[in-house]
Amino acid sequence: MSRYPNPPHPAHQRTPRPLRRALVCLWCMGCITWFLSNFSPTDAKQDSHRSPIVDEIARQLTDKPLSTIRGVNYLRPTGYDADQCPDLQFGQDSICPWDIEAIAADMHRLQGLGVNTVRIFLNYYTFGGASKTNAEYDMAEALGHLDNFIDVAQQHNIQVLPVLLAKYPQDRFTLADLDVALRVHVRPVMRHLAPRSGIVAWDLFNEPDIGSPVDQRCWDWANGDHPECLPLAEERLLFLRHLRQEVRLFDTERPITIGMAFAKSYFQPAGTTFFADDLVEFYSFHYYDNDPYDSGRYAEHWYYGQGFPDDLIRGLTELQDLGRDKPIVITELGFPTGEGHIREQAELRRDLARSYEVTQEFDAGLVLWPFQDQPEELIGDLFTTSPATP
Repeated sequence: MSRYPNPPHPAHQRTPRPLRRALVCLWCMGCITWFLSNFSPTDAKQDSHRSPIVDEIARQLTDKPLSTIRGVNYLRPTGYDADQCPDLQFGQDSICPWDIEAIAADMHRLQGLGVNTVRIFLNYYTFGGASKTNAEYDMAEALGHLDNFIDVAQQHNIQVLPVLLAKYPQDRFTLADLDVALRVHVRPVMRHLAPRSGIVAWDLFNEPDIGSPVDQRCWDWANGDHPECLPLAEERLLFLRHLRQEVRLFDTERPITIGMAFAKSYFQPAGTTFFADDLVEFYSFHYYDNDPYDSGRYAEHWYYGQGFPDDLIRGLTELQDLGRDKPIVITELGFPTGEGHIREQAELRRDLARSYEVTQEFDAGLVLWPFQDQPEELIGDLFTTSPATP
């Protein structure tokens, strides 16, 4: 009697061993593909507070690569009408035609001015969101243009810092909204971009700490004078945590950040279950003063109120004092000039030079906001004459 409860099939009836192995491999690959296509973070067990991946990458990440970022936010090719084409649409807006030659010319100019990084905004609708209203919308062309952009930047030794979910609807941060955003935008973009070179890091979301499109009183999500702001912050933090988990499914190596309007938003508001500090490998925040007027909201809401450069220094100091040893990059900083503004070119050069000195003192990177139309007018010799320039 056989010692097997059910005797094995005769050899001639068995599936050949090499074929069995191949079938097992195909089955495993199918499972992995299904998982990446259908996994929803809402189905996963939530981490308690701090992701171990955050700590591990932060330990491995040295300050130098990020502290040497000298960049600009690239919004459109030089010479394009800002009112007609405020942002890159990657060929999906007929009034803003795709012009890779103009972009290449800009990259050449930026390289000559010492720029090594460009921050770009990946429009939610351009990269998938439009499919919610047009089932036939295909982002393949936009992704192809995005590849061309990154390739041209690399040819000029410039790395790209993409911002996900740009222009995302500000009233859609529920878990149901999250599932839609992941399906139509985040997963397709990450599946396409994660394997390629030329990307320095991922910026999950631009200024989620500004809640004024939903509630003006929550312009700063840490506004403790209005109890409605804390639930808004909690909902957005949960959205960001799920978003981070999804990005990590596609890329376990590149650092992640969140482009906060305020440095303090990494450790405020008080009373939340966890902080944005727990979601990033490096801090990034934005600095503007009271010019132009629509940034003058700082006069009422800015929690420092000491002006330039003291507010900038305090923001950097508070992040450094958290003791997490995470690099810092100021991903938006700029000053408008000309008629109706408080600065002319001389004051711009002075204040940008002081800003760069401050960031170097804190080993922080710097990405300028292009209030000026021409790269030379914006950057000048800021990144090419400083003794701190590598």
